[in-house]
Amino acid sequence: MASIAEEYLETEVGKVQVFRGGRGDPIVYLHSAAGEMAAPPLALEDLASDHAVVAPVFPGFGESEGIEQIDDMEDAVFHMLDVFDRLGLEAPVVTGLSLGGWMAAELATRYPERVSRLVLMNAVGLYVEGAPIKEIFGRTPAELAEDMFADQSHPMAQMMHALSEFTGDVGQQIEVPLELVLPIWKSMSATARLGWDPYLHNPKLRKRLHRITSPTLIVHGVKDGILPRAHAEAYATEVPDARLVDMDGAAHLLVLEKPVEVAQLVREFAG
Repeated sequence: MASIAEEYLETEVGKVQVFRGGRGDPIVYLHSAAGEMAAPPLALEDLASDHAVVAPVFPGFGESEGIEQIDDMEDAVFHMLDVFDRLGLEAPVVTGLSLGGWMAAELATRYPERVSRLVLMNAVGLYVEGAPIKEIFGRTPAELAEDMFADQSHPMAQMMHALSEFTGDVGQQIEVPLELVLPIWKSMSATARLGWDPYLHNPKLRKRLHRITSPTLIVHGVKDGILPRAHAEAYATEVPDARLVDMDGAAHLLVLEKPVEVAQLVREFAG
């Protein structure tokens, strides 16, 4: 696997953290609300073996600045265009998980010429009657872990459970790498700026999806406890010629649970 290196990029909203690696045709990865870029997913290192992988960290997440200048998804799209321009990305393959999938879809509807291929993984962003997105705000890490991971023995799921067990007793001995878990807390306030009200969707997005011109792959984690499959079906129906794939044994954070499978799926789709 190729290594993924951290760097910083000056943008219109301030300095943002970017993870990059590999050489070849570019693949952009837009992260979820979980703040998983604190430890870049192994799938990115896998993809970097034969592609140039670029994973910008959105303002308010990680070490990226400028969240106070982002009020809504429109601002988010213009920020992403600024990042693309400064990195010389004309029309990369754009992949996104959950919140990142929503951003990718918004970008592709507004500026379809800037996306060569699109991969939406457990993407929020739509309102689907009778299939609400489960609440993420105000819940314990353990509760979120149950919905975000199919396998509760996954290291990050175990950390989230351990954090919930900590009740403030300084004598209690638990091992929780806070550098991996605390980004979840920090990311919630940044996510709220984009998805508090209306909750994790843009009422106008669904009727704009027909504007997407790139080949599109929709990926749904079969065990996802946050997002019903109806949302993947809605994306697959509204985006012209989109293809829907179900990933067994994976929940909401499928990039963390199934890195090899995700990398292979994206690689094959990127062609």
